[in-house]
Parts: sequence; structure tokens; C-alpha cells
Amino acid sequence: MAIGLGRMFGFHFSENFNYPYISKSVSEFWRRWHISLGTWFKDYVYFPLGGSRVKTKARLIFNLFVVWFLTGVWHGANWTFICWGLMYFILITIEKLTKFEKKGEKLGFIKHIYTMLFVVLGWVLFRADSISQAGAYLASMFGLAGNPLIDDAFIFNVSNNIVFLIAATIFSFPTAKLVREKIGDKHKSLDVLYVVGTIALLLVAVSYIVKGSYNPFIYFNF
Repeated sequence: MAIGLGRMFGFHFSENFNYPYISKSVSEFWRRWHISLGTWFKDYVYFPLGGSRVKTKARLIFNLFVVWFLTGVWHGANWTFICWGLMYFILITIEKLTKFEKKGEKLGFIKHIYTMLFVVLGWVLFRADSISQAGAYLASMFGLAGNPLIDDAFIFNVSNNIVFLIAATIFSFPTAKLVREKIGDKHKSLDVLYVVGTIALLLVAVSYIVKGSYNPFIYFNF
């Protein structure tokens, strides 16, 4: 939205998200997610500390700890954000020390599942009001503490948001980009279809916002 509005007024903003949900490692996810924030911490915290070009692994671990601790604190002075940041510190440290991204090229799907698992678990910490609430939510997600994996509430929410869920899944991947690259300039009508589809998605998004009533922008909390 920021990029689109900026272009309407003659400004060109860089992409801030580059299909993060296609990532096959946590490190790749953070190269694709919130690029401006990651770039700022890299340029003004990680590189001044020495980055990854340090003599010892202990120093590398320290540098990563500082970056991810501050990333958590940047989002809010709450233990949930600190634990969220430290979770990524642990995962990215393990990936760097084991050279995870350079191994198992044929296991791309499994690496993707691993990445998405921790990303989703991380979002629970990110949105919870407290550590105890996050723990209760995680227990429910895995069917623990007497909570079934599928119940009436699950079915109700899925059935009421099925269009949104399908669209979110499709456009989390570079689907439109791949289609355009495959078809190329062979069909000029594709541009018209793209505009019509975009307008349709806008109307669907607006209808869901209206239906959801009061839903404040998440970054107003930070």
C-alpha cells in the first residue's frame, strides 16, 4: 500500500517484503521480511560490531545476540517481544554455524516446512500479551491441555474466511509474477485482466475490513 500510494504522488519506495513465505531457511525469511528494518540493523548495528567477518565464533554469536535482542526490544518493551527476538537469534545462529542454507538442496520442501513452523510459532509470541498467554495459545495449537485440534470455532472461522485464506495462500507466492513471465507480451489482454483482478481484490479486502469492524493497525501499538 505504501509503495502504491507513493507512486501516486511521484515517490518510488523500495520493496519492503519479497515473498517471505517462500523461504527455505529462517535466515532467508529475514532477508525477505521487513527488508528496511533488517537493513537498518545490519548497517548500523551488525556491521559496526564486526558482522560475520570476525575471528571467533563467540564474537559472531555475540553480534547476532545484540542485533536480535535489540530487534525484539524495538517492537516493544515486553518479554514476548524479547523472547521472539531471542528465538530468531538462536535459529539464525544455528543456521550460520552449521551452514544450513548451503546443505540439503534436495530437501527444499522439508526446509520450507521447518521455516514456516518457527515463523508461525514466532507470530504467536509476537501477538500475545504475555508469555503465559502465548504458552496457552501454543498448547491449543498442538491439541494439548484438553483442546481439540479441530472444533466448532475452527470450522466457523475457516468457513467465514475461506476466500481470504485462499487468496492469502496464492499471493504469498509469486503466482502472478510467474504467470506474467510465462505468458510475456503474447496476450495484451493480460494487462486488462490484471487491472480488473486488482480492483476485485481491493473490493474484497475492503468488504472484509468493514465486516471485521474495529481492527486497529498493529504498529499503533509500538
